[in-house]
Amino acid sequence: MGAALNLAPEPVWSFTPDGTVIDIASPDEKVVCFNEMANSLSKIARFDGRNPGQPYSVAQHSVLGAMAIMNEGGTSHEAALYLLHDGHEYITGDQSSPCQKLYALVARHLFGEARLRDTIATCKSAWDDAIYRAAGLPVPGNWTPRQKILVKAMDQRMCRAEALALFGPKAGSQFEKMKPPALPSPIRPWAPMEAEFNFREMASRLIGEGRVMNQAIVAANKRGVR
Repeated sequence: MGAALNLAPEPVWSFTPDGTVIDIASPDEKVVCFNEMANSLSKIARFDGRNPGQPYSVAQHSVLGAMAIMNEGGTSHEAALYLLHDGHEYITGDQSSPCQKLYALVARHLFGEARLRDTIATCKSAWDDAIYRAAGLPVPGNWTPRQKILVKAMDQRMCRAEALALFGPKAGSQFEKMKPPALPSPIRPWAPMEAEFNFREMASRLIGEGRVMNQAIVAANKRGVR
């Protein structure tokens, strides 16, 4: 079990669903709750919510990518690594790649500071480690080369497939051609409750229902001291 890491010189308190708070500047596996992750990710929209119609959630992106990995012959372990690859966003929120680039360029242009994207990456990575430890999985720095390539490639393939499904054929010109992920059906945005349910079901399947339930208890007890 890894020790909590302090990212900042003082706590940064953030609400959890039960009204208690956690210090998001101190990534700690003991505060990670996969049920709360499912709830939060089901309401965070990919592509900054710019697609026509209903938002397409990070939870759905994670579940479908995990399904595609298994449909293509990957193991449940590999699918679990993918399911949680954006799990940090339930703590940090989703800073889309275009917005990160915008902020970084403006910071460099106006203030001579070019480390914004490094800062975001550091915070995400620290929470990734806490989340994967809570799931009983290797942290990203300890993944095999195959695992790293598989998760990154599926993320890129999912992004292209999602863009085509949500924005239409013109969106395809923004990506290199790549093999579509082996999804069970065409992409259609799920409502938040459906996305939350499916993420929780997939987490129980890939991580283990017992671990998911136990981690919820551990997190509740940890927050109970504040």
